[in-house]
Amino acid sequence: MSALAACLTLGLVPAHAAPGETTVGGDLLTGKGKIVSLGVGSDPLPAVRAKTWVVANADTGEILAAKGPHVLRAPASTLKTLTALTLMPQLDPTTPIKAKKRAVNTYGSKVGLVRGRTYSANDLFYALLLPSANDAAMALAQGAGGLKSTLNQMNQVADSLGAFDTVAKNPSGLDSPGQVSSAYDLATIGRSALDLPYLREVVGSKKYKFPNKKKSKTVYTQNRMLLGNFTGTIGLKTGYTTNAGRTFIGVAKRKGTTYIVSLMGIKEASADAAEKLLSWAFANGGTVTPVGVLGQNTLPAQSSASISQGAATADPIVVRGFAADQTKTATAGSGLDGLAIGWMLLFSAIIGFTLYGIRSAFTQRKNRGRLTKKGKISLEG
Repeated sequence: MSALAACLTLGLVPAHAAPGETTVGGDLLTGKGKIVSLGVGSDPLPAVRAKTWVVANADTGEILAAKGPHVLRAPASTLKTLTALTLMPQLDPTTPIKAKKRAVNTYGSKVGLVRGRTYSANDLFYALLLPSANDAAMALAQGAGGLKSTLNQMNQVADSLGAFDTVAKNPSGLDSPGQVSSAYDLATIGRSALDLPYLREVVGSKKYKFPNKKKSKTVYTQNRMLLGNFTGTIGLKTGYTTNAGRTFIGVAKRKGTTYIVSLMGIKEASADAAEKLLSWAFANGGTVTPVGVLGQNTLPAQSSASISQGAATADPIVVRGFAADQTKTATAGSGLDGLAIGWMLLFSAIIGFTLYGIRSAFTQRKNRGRLTKKGKISLEG
């Protein structure tokens, strides 16, 4: 029995899909329901109290099971994973960054930056990812060329990974109109973040001595899966705001296999929900049929400067899930002279830029329309 037939038999595949459209990550990844293809001997999915989630093999990207993987929701501080993934490759840990007024006055969870004081990027990354400090997020964005530039880069990085549900409006994840992501995107972004050894080191830490006014103070991770010593835990990121509720990205490795889980709108302890899905994955990863695949797990080979300038890459342009390779190649003996090849490449590039612009505009309009209700901001982490 095929994966699709099995899922239909279980009644877990939503009945509708937009005509003529392909869902990013696989045709099964639609709707709000649970999606799984159990094999012989597979355990049923655990009861998890969350609006949406994805559990996947972080090594291969294969999605074992999901619930509403592309449903748009506010990401809360799990968005800081994208902030770190964007800025770590371009900021040396020793880079000095001065705390400015806007960073110091950022609301919500803070590490307590002092205006005018200089901190290392390393200090700020630990503050960003352990106690989930919003002031550190703003300081890093300002230190990396400014808030606007950082947000442009974050959205470009998300697009380059195939995380098209994600729209970043700030670097902290605080509720903001139009700022959205999905369980699919958070798992994709988290999987890519694992490629950065520095990030793995930070999110795998339980505490860090952060410089204070007179002496350092110890800050702690909010990841209770890590604090609770769940076997094989690597890290990743917690989140909470009034609008988003609890959000979470968790990763663990056992016997050479790494699994990642992302959850949004969690109605129980985040670590408990994540551990149930990860335990199920370790026990059943070899018997279930994958129902989809996460986006690519590596960033395009390009410099930080080219990202900030919005330079085009040679990666395929994806529009609403359709891969349209805009590059054309000519081999020796093809009969095309250099001028003809040049015109073909120019024409292809124009098409690529046009499709990319249309896709970006359409996605942002759609996402803004999906989150029109403003929730009261609360402390988050």
